[in-house]
Amino acid sequence: MSTACLIDTETTGFDEPDVIELAWMGPLHVFSPPDAGIEKMRFRPRKPISLGAMAVHHILDEDLAGEPEWPGSWTPPADYIVAHSVDYDWKAIGQPNVKRICTLALSRRLWPDLDSHSLSALTYHFTDRREARELLKGAHGAATDVELCCRVLCQILRAMPKVASWDRLWDASERARVPTHLDFGKYGPKSDWAKAHNQPKGMPIADLPHLDSNYLWWLLSGKCDQVNDDPYLAKALRGEAA
Repeated sequence: MSTACLIDTETTGFDEPDVIELAWMGPLHVFSPPDAGIEKMRFRPRKPISLGAMAVHHILDEDLAGEPEWPGSWTPPADYIVAHSVDYDWKAIGQPNVKRICTLALSRRLWPDLDSHSLSALTYHFTDRREARELLKGAHGAATDVELCCRVLCQILRAMPKVASWDRLWDASERARVPTHLDFGKYGPKSDWAKAHNQPKGMPIADLPHLDSNYLWWLLSGKCDQVNDDPYLAKALRGEAA
């Protein structure tokens, strides 16, 4: 039977980051978390923590002086990793050979009308607000964010009763990660086209071949950084829809 780990990282920043705090729950053997506690480790980074990162997680360089140095990678003890915006954490731990399940993508697909899909926003959405406020006092600490991600995952599983294995949840996540609307550029949410056509999410990608085939060709020509950096966007533009 496949297993999964819920993970979260705090790092030195966005530019080739070192992990300074790592938390995980798992391996989860039962497809109904949690059946394991949360583990946490801290590391001394090989580079200074950026001010932007420090402002988010409030971990200072001097807090980590006595911790082991970040080794550059970490291999999860499971077949799958689950995280909110999972690619960031996956890249931070060294891009191990595991499959990724993204609770952010699944949340956006399941509850498209919410104005935010951050862990904090989803916690307020699914939890009594006073209880949520107490929970969120520790947000942006890796262990707390794993707990919050687990709560969101439980809501996802309730909303998808036919999904009964990590393998099938991964399939659902892969489909959810394929975008349905253009969120940048000529037809993005802030474009004149979107305003004129009352499309706050941007143009539906399925409409692009009929409305502007030249722009579609350019997006797929290798000249657009957003497409080059996002294989799921490229998949949507090629018509391999979720």
